[in-house]
Amino acid sequence: MFLILGAVAITSSGCVFSGHPGSTKAAHVLGEPKGTALAVGQPAPSGTGELGALSCATDRRCWAVGIVGPNADASSVATVIDATTNGGRTWKAQRVAGGSTPQLSGVSCPTPTECMAVGSNGASLPGSGVVISTSDAGATWSAAASPQNALVVSSVTCASPTDCTAVVSDGTSTWSAHSPDFGQSWQQQGNLPAGFLPGNDITCIAGGICIDAGYVPTTNGHGQGAVAVSADGGQTWALASVPAGTGVLQSTACLSPSACLAAGTTGTTVSDVVPAKGELLRSTDGGHTWVPSSSTSTLPVDDVYGLACPSDDQCAMVGTTWMGFPAVGTGGVAESTDGGLTFRNSPTSYVPIALTAVACPSVSRCIAVGGNTVARLTLLRPPRHTRQT
Repeated sequence: MFLILGAVAITSSGCVFSGHPGSTKAAHVLGEPKGTALAVGQPAPSGTGELGALSCATDRRCWAVGIVGPNADASSVATVIDATTNGGRTWKAQRVAGGSTPQLSGVSCPTPTECMAVGSNGASLPGSGVVISTSDAGATWSAAASPQNALVVSSVTCASPTDCTAVVSDGTSTWSAHSPDFGQSWQQQGNLPAGFLPGNDITCIAGGICIDAGYVPTTNGHGQGAVAVSADGGQTWALASVPAGTGVLQSTACLSPSACLAAGTTGTTVSDVVPAKGELLRSTDGGHTWVPSSSTSTLPVDDVYGLACPSDDQCAMVGTTWMGFPAVGTGGVAESTDGGLTFRNSPTSYVPIALTAVACPSVSRCIAVGGNTVARLTLLRPPRHTRQT
């Protein structure tokens, strides 16, 4: 659902920049703030469709996955996996064995050589869910076992190769599944709350909570933001307490086992892209209860799609910045040095379209992706006295 929405936003804003992507000079992007760029983007490898998820095993090795672009040439080689070995400075396309081109919506890389991606083969039948993995740093991506009757495997997180949790749907119900052997087998766990539609971003703390942001449909084409939470690693799930009127939520991140953030948009439309402001919620009890963050009204990023916190002080968010009338969207980036209490805008260079995912492998650097763009984010150092409370 959210990849589709992101794709529409990306398409509608894909021609709002000037300057040659290969130039050493910063491209001028509509709405770009002045100052030293802290988020520097570049085109993804040729053939890349629309990247929507990524994972970094180290501060140098990251993988980004996505789907074939809507305007892809059927005669060309479609790229749905891109990888970097130098912290995002350069990227190379990686191929899936067997000649298939899956639609990938989630990825998790617990080691520098082992990585798992999930999604669908595009069919609307049980068994269409896809799990692929690599154990040689992406030299070979091969099919792994898919959870039984999976229509789609929307997201995955691996604390280690022996501890992977995925969110699975058969078209009727949605549940979590656990793999103790890096996708060779899966055990079905608890059902997610009835009516809850998750995003493509599950967060789990090893041996503790799992949370997944999304929404519950209200009226036709609209939904109320919601968070599903599990206190036992996915065995059982419940809806968290979320303020009434919350817009659609897209991403979560935890600074500690008790302190977590959930981000999205104030908008409630799920069937189309309607420009709205960013929304941020906080939890201090492990994701069970959420309240609006004091910074929601001043968030510098609209329609937040991705959120990551590499320390208890630092967080980064990415999404869309809407400018003008009619509104035109460009990539938006912001960071926090006080545990998500406040966010400041990060100046950008060549981030012409919405960024839909971010990962922070270190306290100094994050990687973000969206559409056929990849970007490197430099994080500011927090003041020494700053500490999450």
